[in-house]
Amino acid sequence: MLPIKRLCVIYRDERGSALMAVLGVMAVTAIVGMTLTAASINALSVTSSTRASVQSLAAAEAGIDVALTALRTAGGCTAGDNGILVFAPVAGVPISKILIKPNNKNGCPDIASTSVRITSTGSAVNSGVAGATSGDKSTVEVLYSYDQIVVQVPMAGVAVYAYKVDGVLKKFVLSSGDNSVATSVMIKTGDVECTNNASIGGDLVLGDGSAKLDMCDVAGSVHVSKDAVVNKSKIGGDVKASGIATVTDSVVTGSIQSGPTVPAPIVPGWVDVGFNPLTWTARGYNVVDWTGSCAISKASTEWANIKNYTSKTVINFLSKCPLTAVTTSNNMDNVALSADIVFVAKEFKFDRLYFSAAAARQVSFIVPDDLPNRAPTCVPPPLLTGGITLSNEADFGSNISAMIYTPCKVYSDRNGFRGQIYAGEVEFGQQAQLVFVPVGIAGVDLTEGITVPRISGAALGEFLSRREMVPVG
Repeated sequence: MLPIKRLCVIYRDERGSALMAVLGVMAVTAIVGMTLTAASINALSVTSSTRASVQSLAAAEAGIDVALTALRTAGGCTAGDNGILVFAPVAGVPISKILIKPNNKNGCPDIASTSVRITSTGSAVNSGVAGATSGDKSTVEVLYSYDQIVVQVPMAGVAVYAYKVDGVLKKFVLSSGDNSVATSVMIKTGDVECTNNASIGGDLVLGDGSAKLDMCDVAGSVHVSKDAVVNKSKIGGDVKASGIATVTDSVVTGSIQSGPTVPAPIVPGWVDVGFNPLTWTARGYNVVDWTGSCAISKASTEWANIKNYTSKTVINFLSKCPLTAVTTSNNMDNVALSADIVFVAKEFKFDRLYFSAAAARQVSFIVPDDLPNRAPTCVPPPLLTGGITLSNEADFGSNISAMIYTPCKVYSDRNGFRGQIYAGEVEFGQQAQLVFVPVGIAGVDLTEGITVPRISGAALGEFLSRREMVPVG
């Protein structure tokens, strides 16, 4: 009996060791389970975050595409002062916000912009889980240049062409009635001084001279073959001088270029326009000789009867007034035109001059240059100047545009003139104003086929840079 009792005692002692082993196994199993669970949760977090990042980045890129489409479409960009683009939602693509900043200012770009920055923020369709939210939003920023569109347009006989200019442009105002053509003051030889709040709604071009601008605004560019001095003025384009360019207290939208490497501007040579009735007849005009007085008054029946012409007509004063200027009085009636009219004389002096029309009509005043030498030949009869003078009121209705041509001098001190001036010499008084409308002379190319650059707008240019950013907002 004794051996059996001893065996039982030994068995009871080993049962404690077995329990410890079981507990150890259970602990190890628990640790392994916890590790596997943590690993599974982490894997799920990483997977969801990666998925969210891909989705939000794709949405941000889609926002960039939306902005580019808007900027490349005429009138397609609409943004408030905060620069946030207004756009139609894209189905299934959560674009949070698109910010437009031209030249680092909020809003849509304009013709003065040189760059545009687009910042797009996109959201994920499926957000990250287990706190993995870093990929829920993505922000992409791109930078593009914004370039002016420069086209070559017909010079169309510039607003004012002169072989030389006399005096100073004081309070002279030039504007344009047609934005599809170039508006400019173009001087073949000589210097120009412009001051006293004058304004030129186009370019100032000097083929052989210098420009001095003091409180004289030029909407276009200043291009001279010699020196340019600009003070207290606004220049909408460039300042180009083949000599020295001095700019003080002024705003120049474009560039300032000077020195001998700057090419001189191209200015057309003088075009001689003589008078031959047969030439005008071949151009489809009816040619009639003036029969009234050279001194036209309100009582002039012949002048009043101009309204009765219904086809293009040349009125020739040369036979009736070979040694006398054609003049108007200071009390004239308005003449309503029904056709284009060309007046030809040795000299014109207009005190008051009124024209109107129900439809677009042209009226021209021509002092012929009969010597074909490509230079203004001013050889008037004795006691005449050969010029054209607008000294008081020359008011044309909105449907009337006029052409003035003389190899001698044009003097204007009035507003209300619409059209062009082409002269050997030009002088403007302090009240002179001109609204440029291209008229020209039938059958004559006054521009020698020259075209000029004109800014017609601006458009999105080349891609410059891209970066992914920390989400904004």
